[in-house]
Amino acid sequence: MTDRRHTVFCESLFVRNAALFAPYLEAVGLGEKVLTSPDAEIPLSQYMALWEVVGREVSPSVGLQTGARAQSSDWGAYGYAARSAPSMQLALRCLSHFYAVLAQGARTEVSVNDSFVTLIYQVVDPLITERRQDTEYTTSAALAILRELTKCSSLKPVRVEFEHDRLGDLSVYQDVFSCPVVFNQPDNRMVFAKSLLDMPILTADTRLFQALEPFLQRQHSARVESELLGRMAAHIASGLGSGGVSIELVASSMNMGVRTLQRRLSEQGLDFTQVVEDVRRSLAEEYVARSDYSFTHIALLLGYSEASSFSRAFRRWTQLTPLKYRQRARA
Repeated sequence: MTDRRHTVFCESLFVRNAALFAPYLEAVGLGEKVLTSPDAEIPLSQYMALWEVVGREVSPSVGLQTGARAQSSDWGAYGYAARSAPSMQLALRCLSHFYAVLAQGARTEVSVNDSFVTLIYQVVDPLITERRQDTEYTTSAALAILRELTKCSSLKPVRVEFEHDRLGDLSVYQDVFSCPVVFNQPDNRMVFAKSLLDMPILTADTRLFQALEPFLQRQHSARVESELLGRMAAHIASGLGSGGVSIELVASSMNMGVRTLQRRLSEQGLDFTQVVEDVRRSLAEEYVARSDYSFTHIALLLGYSEASSFSRAFRRWTQLTPLKYRQRARA
């Protein structure tokens, strides 16, 4: 399943931040082409890993700081469409609905009630276990782009929520968001006063928006269709710990029939049992290499009743014990 995972397009983000990313591309298996090719498509896992390496080597707040300098052009046609939207409602719809055109494996939503407008972002690819830097980059970049669209540098949320732990001094968050920031939440959110919807888009270009929207819709449909395996992996991963992984349960959770799911897998030359094995192995490698979980805990997360069963499976997959694999990864 490694060649069918979620991907992200480089767009101008890599071009504008070439000096930041260049020293660390080799460490995550990327070539220098990504720095000069906006149309390059790379695995989401490598993109996320690059952010985490830069966070460790440059600054723990690099995602926030890079996002605060973001421009709509960094996100290609997706960003240009948001910039040219004739109203804030359409700009927010564009940012939430078409995000898959830029990157797969994430949930993006806009929620509106009587008092607030909430922008929600969360990486849902179950094989991505480290995503702090991307989350902070994407959140602060969204705010920077909204400020660009409205030409209002003082625009700020009333609250920001992150799913990860607090890291270090909160002053950097205050510098970027100028509002309360809380951590260890169910997902990542920026909450604005409802008056945000009334702010004019001063970069609006209705004709450009009308030209870009059908293109984005076609791209979105194709990208969402190709996310079948990613969505299936998420449902499989969520059921492993409870031992409830069967094609019937996964098909039901994906709102499709068993025969439909089997047919779509068959069209890609895949078997459900092998997909489950691939997800279990990928998660095992991620947890062993990148987490501090005990091997007993990892075994339970992956649906094994005993750590010894997990260890045997892991050695079959990698020809290494979990301990040796962890030691090599951290070396």
